[in-house]
Amino acid sequence: MDADILRLVLFLAGVGLILGIYFWDRHKKINLRVNAIHKAEQRQREKSPPSGKPELRQEPVWDNEDDEDSVSVAPDDLTDRLKELGDIVEEKRAEKKVLFTAEQTAFEFSQSNETASVIGKQDRPVPQKILQLNIMTKNRAISGDALMRAARDLKLEHGEMEIFHRYMESGSHKPVFSMASLVEPGTFPLDAMAGFTTPGVTLFAQLPGPLGGLETFEQMLATAQRLAALLDAELLDQTRSVLSRQTIEHIKEEINEHSRLVRIARSR
Repeated sequence: MDADILRLVLFLAGVGLILGIYFWDRHKKINLRVNAIHKAEQRQREKSPPSGKPELRQEPVWDNEDDEDSVSVAPDDLTDRLKELGDIVEEKRAEKKVLFTAEQTAFEFSQSNETASVIGKQDRPVPQKILQLNIMTKNRAISGDALMRAARDLKLEHGEMEIFHRYMESGSHKPVFSMASLVEPGTFPLDAMAGFTTPGVTLFAQLPGPLGGLETFEQMLATAQRLAALLDAELLDQTRSVLSRQTIEHIKEEINEHSRLVRIARSR
């Protein structure tokens, strides 16, 4: 064989080998990329629901089907909510480092016990009691404008936690009692009251307070009666039963008993 032909054959063989290596490496990289894509798709399928359909958000279902725009709170849940409101109000006061006078007391709520403790003048724990009266309408909602007019008439001031309060005097740090909405979270958005509605409100007070227990209840009861008249609503007790004279007397007896326990606790 001629030497030139031999060199030509070897050259072509070398070129073929190089091309073979190049295409084999390219094919290998493509296979790796395809496998990576398949694995990613497999992981995505494993994370997705078995049906292949996206999960649907479950909206809460409320008990009050007659009023789609408002949600009333169960009595037990409302009592817990009132305790939470009081707790947060006191935390905010602590953050502002509000100094109370010797006659005033600072509340500390215990989430694990219905009778939370109160730190009094002698730093002794005394039992706490929550008074509560509800004002509700039957088949209609109370408008924000009506609530604002009633609040002005009854000298209820919009303040901490975006709820209304009755103070002993303007600028006082501790409310005698407060008013919250029966719709969670219980607040009144002052800048949007024109479009605000609620099926009712609740008045609540924490004992011991800035006034005696019976005086606090008398003020709260008089305000609740006037509020029910202004809003054309019903006055109900803590269990949302019609507030009868017998129930009022029973509440006063409980207040007297609570006052006795407070005196005993502070005298120890």
